[in-house]
Amino acid sequence: MNARRALSLRWRLWLAGALGVAISALIAGGLLGAMFERSGQRALDARLDDDFATLAGLLEARADGGWQLRRPPADERWARVFSGWYWRIGDGTDALRSRSLWDDELVAYDVPGTAAVWSVVEGPRGQQLRMRAQLLRLPGVADPIPVHVAGDRGDVIAETRGFRQAAMLAFAGAAAALLALLAWQIEWGLRPLRRMRGILQRVRNGDDVRFGAERWPAEAAPLAEQIDDLLDEHARRVARARHAAEDLAHALKTPLAVLSAEAQRPGDDIAGVVSAQVQRMRGEVERRLAGGFAVDARQRTPIAPVAEALCGLFAQTAGDRVTLHCEVAPDLVFAGAREDLEEMLGNLVDNAVKWAHAQVRIHATSADGRVRIAVDDDGPGMQSDALRHALQRGVRLDSRMPGHGLGLSIVDGIAAGYDGRLVLENLPGGFRVLLDLPAGAPISGA
Repeated sequence: MNARRALSLRWRLWLAGALGVAISALIAGGLLGAMFERSGQRALDARLDDDFATLAGLLEARADGGWQLRRPPADERWARVFSGWYWRIGDGTDALRSRSLWDDELVAYDVPGTAAVWSVVEGPRGQQLRMRAQLLRLPGVADPIPVHVAGDRGDVIAETRGFRQAAMLAFAGAAAALLALLAWQIEWGLRPLRRMRGILQRVRNGDDVRFGAERWPAEAAPLAEQIDDLLDEHARRVARARHAAEDLAHALKTPLAVLSAEAQRPGDDIAGVVSAQVQRMRGEVERRLAGGFAVDARQRTPIAPVAEALCGLFAQTAGDRVTLHCEVAPDLVFAGAREDLEEMLGNLVDNAVKWAHAQVRIHATSADGRVRIAVDDDGPGMQSDALRHALQRGVRLDSRMPGHGLGLSIVDGIAAGYDGRLVLENLPGGFRVLLDLPAGAPISGA
């Protein structure tokens, strides 16, 4: 059953980038348009301030306490009918108006104080006007004089609209260029993933390649290292499965040979021989299945119970000939399966008991995330040249002892599956086998 595919990384990056570019362009265009409109508004207000100052400078007091304009303002904007620029001074029948109003009227209202008041009103012919209104106190005139000046906002509105259109066109072009750059950036950024896919395809085709041989970006390098570790772990598991099959085949050779010989030789005890050899083969098969063909580094196994159980078992089989001592702290934990620890430690203790004169000692330490389990015996040890071949599969260093020469190689293979190692060394008056394995965190209540 195929899992439903999610949106690809390429489209995720493209959609997120396109959305970001579009939103940024709209916001930037809106902000620039608003800033341009505000700038035009400030320019219009400054011009109306100047117009008010011009009208205030032309006002003068009459002898009767009234007021008058020394002369009409000379600016032709106020002389052209419905030009969009208007003024009005005073109120009622005494009010003076600009010629540009013709026979129309400028909307006016009572000004509450001498501070300037700004508003937007409708002017002649539906024009939208920006109006400045203020009470002007003139020396010699009792009452303050209301002065209104207004300018058409149409130019500001039209210029702002034109600027916004030009800005949006410019931002659209910039957005198109950014999207093209984004597409290239996505393709370039995803190139390492395509290289990884190519290498994985080669691995699937059977090529012995590793990701560590390539140069990777900092973000992809940890993934490449993890995949290499996974490939190495897979290779170790395959090798261990192959070795386990070889071990089983070796273990079954002798029972099969006995059965074959018994089948050729007549006798009354053939049923007992067959039963004994079948039981032996069944035990070998069950032991190999219990050990498993692949390591499981996710499990956690306290070492002390396994070591103590093996000491008790081999103490019974050894009798009074060998004394076993178990010195393992209860907080030491192996990062692996209990069956694997039993397989490794069982083989080592078995060998130590076979060769020891009187003493076998099991002890363990931990440091730097590793646990080191040592099995010492007071036996004869090994010659230096024998140490180099002791871990080879099928090598028996002394034919006087029973076995197939697979014990140490099996232990070494299982340890290698956990990224561990087996070390053999002679001691003064004895021999040591050291297991170096990954340590697990202490188990609560263990």
